Amino acid sequence: MKKFILLTILSVCFSNAQSIHTYNFKVNPGTESSVGSLFSEFHGKYKRKSGGVTLQRVRFLDGVTHRIMVYGNPKDWGTEEKRPQMAWQSYLRGMRSLRSSAKGSYTAKSMYWKGGDRDKYKVGRQWLFKAKDPSKYASAYVKFAKAIEPMIGERMMGVGKIEMGDLGGATHYSVFYGESMQDLEIMADKIRASKAFQEFVKTNGGREILVSYMVTDLIRN
Repeated sequence: MKKFILLTILSVCFSNAQSIHTYNFKVNPGTESSVGSLFSEFHGKYKRKSGGVTLQRVRFLDGVTHRIMVYGNPKDWGTEEKRPQMAWQSYLRGMRSLRSSAKGSYTAKSMYWKGGDRDKYKVGRQWLFKAKDPSKYASAYVKFAKAIEPMIGERMMGVGKIEMGDLGGATHYSVFYGESMQDLEIMADKIRASKAFQEFVKTNGGREILVSYMVTDLIRN
């Protein structure tokens, strides 16, 4: 019965899966506020059909200072109002003058996402890893995430499958959001000490973590 319920949860999660596109870059020193202003001015004008677009600060990832994350239902991708080509080209020219390209961009498909308070919990830790048994890992993750919901409150967490990107062989990502780096460290210690985490380690089929880093939501549209 429990297995049937879990499979039902997974089916719902996967059928409602959002597409995620992340674009990494390195901002030229002293131009951070200009990047934020340009991002807000352009993306704030056009309401998306689904999902959203977020400018994030990136730490502990070599050569990357920021990234733009676009997410939404692939069946309702893009903006409700068509963006003029000239406006799009102007936005791209402006961004190119303020930053340089960086490695690690990718596209992914969300497999599970626990929502929460995005205004309070803006700092996330992300892992890129190889899952030895993807289906077993997904099942174990969903069970684990639901078991620790009372512990983490309105903090967000999720897992997804990497679709495209040169990420050293990474097949999946996972992310956990908190209020600050200190909050993330404290919660990580509590989670690792839980019975749910010990069970997750035993049943997820194994994984190889390739890299972990931090992201901070700066502007969301």
